Amino acid sequence: MRMVVAVVTLLSCAIALPARAQNRDDTGRSVTKIVIGAAALAVGVTVAAKSSQTTTVSTVAGTSETSTFSTSQLVTGLAVAGVGGIVLWDGVRSHDRTRPSTLIGVATGRGVRAVCIRRVW
Repeated sequence: MRMVVAVVTLLSCAIALPARAQNRDDTGRSVTKIVIGAAALAVGVTVAAKSSQTTTVSTVAGTSETSTFSTSQLVTGLAVAGVGGIVLWDGVRSHDRTRPSTLIGVATGRGVRAVCIRRVW
């Protein structure tokens, strides 16, 4: 067992790739988010629109219409459309890191109290 761990460790060190600098070009990622967000928005709106269906029945006595409504289909469609809208908005907005930002987090619980402040320049 020790021999296997030693061989895996040596191979991992021997094949290690050099670290690369981060690429600030997010255009490909933004386009992907825009396409996926727009598609999810369109699918969600379509599913929500199809949640109600009217059926017309013609008989000798006349015609009658019956309507069915699916609440779960409506909720699912609106949820998918909402997530699609958020992803689309995130893809369209600018992720400019030239201005500083501050993130404040608060954790509370049984025996745990913490405040985390993160400043990015």
